[in-house]
Amino acid sequence: MFRSFTSILTVIMISAGIAGARSNTSELTDPHAGSQSPMPASASEEFDRLRNEGNDALYNIDYQTARDRYQRMTKVAPDHPAGYVYLANNLWLEWLNSSRRLSSSLYSGGSFYVQGSGEDKIDPKLESKFNDLIKQALAVTTSRLQKDPKDVEALYYQAAAFGLRAGFKATVKRSFVRAIGDANDSIKLQKQVIKLDPNYVDAYLSIGLYEYIVDSLPFLWRTLARIAGFSGSKKRGIEHLEMAAEKGKYTPDDARVLLIGVYSREGRPDLALEMISYLSAKYPRNYLLGVERAAMLYRSGRQDEGARVFADLLKDSRVAQSAADHVHYHWGGALETAREYAAAVERYKEVIRWPKSDSDLIALAHLHAGQALDAMGKRDLAMAEYEAVLKLANVFDSHKLAAQYVKKPYVPAKG
Repeated sequence: MFRSFTSILTVIMISAGIAGARSNTSELTDPHAGSQSPMPASASEEFDRLRNEGNDALYNIDYQTARDRYQRMTKVAPDHPAGYVYLANNLWLEWLNSSRRLSSSLYSGGSFYVQGSGEDKIDPKLESKFNDLIKQALAVTTSRLQKDPKDVEALYYQAAAFGLRAGFKATVKRSFVRAIGDANDSIKLQKQVIKLDPNYVDAYLSIGLYEYIVDSLPFLWRTLARIAGFSGSKKRGIEHLEMAAEKGKYTPDDARVLLIGVYSREGRPDLALEMISYLSAKYPRNYLLGVERAAMLYRSGRQDEGARVFADLLKDSRVAQSAADHVHYHWGGALETAREYAAAVERYKEVIRWPKSDSDLIALAHLHAGQALDAMGKRDLAMAEYEAVLKLANVFDSHKLAAQYVKKPYVPAKG
């Protein structure tokens, strides 16, 4: 159940390459502020401006600018949790992007969820910095809640902190069981927010996602979840997400990100593509949205349009210099799904050849090139790719799959 729950959660959250880029923050003079003492109007305006600039930078993959704005938020309002939550979120997404884990296709298969001997090992300084920011956010919210247990703003940010920590554990450390506890705590707090203030529409973002996830579990796990006290509704979950997209104060784009994954899973690629196109136009520097848009065009049977989008991305000097491996790899995946195997192999070869390619993507490119070559009946060439995989570091279950295909050729699924 843990893997199924987290799998669906992660697929949806990463679906547009942003992973729920931001949480809500009310105006410091807003009625939602609970027991917080109102700040001077000038400070509130500065806080709001910094948040907006930081969030815009984050969506445009400018982590340095986002970090600067969020740090300044903590200076303007050190007793408000928003800055610490945003900084933790920015640190998490920056790592996911640098390690090429901001992609829906990575989370849509079973490979990512294979748990070997334990959690993934990461830079201890990164983990320590992330945890310190979460602790700061929780310390501030706890202090406010001790003064006023009905402080909805503090409850919301406490929920956001737990939700971020769950996402970090699942996507960075691949510690799925440990992520579930924080995810559940986050949802419980969001439900408290709605109970105290039904008009706090932004809280429906997480609640809607939760409703959808629980009702998306396989029948056996869904039954067990209900016995354990967890219930959900896909219909209600989608309605909540759509409400957040239409009426949320600060989370409409976040809701659109999640709806891309939901619509895609529900067989509504036209709506998913509409969301991606909107966000791509709004945040033109976010090449990850471009990659997702191109892949969605392929899945919608519009291969020529998808190919043009991928090609245009590679013409962007910033992308070509810093993320060519990401674009080529996912172009290869789109081609492989469309059963254009020869063209897919060429894209995977570009990943392998590019000097700055991420080592994990290189291993996965060898694996998928082998699969495409097997699909074409070029067994000797496929074997060479699998042997290359086995000489590289194990990425998720790449060694297991390569060894399996060495013994028996890969055969594409029918349909």
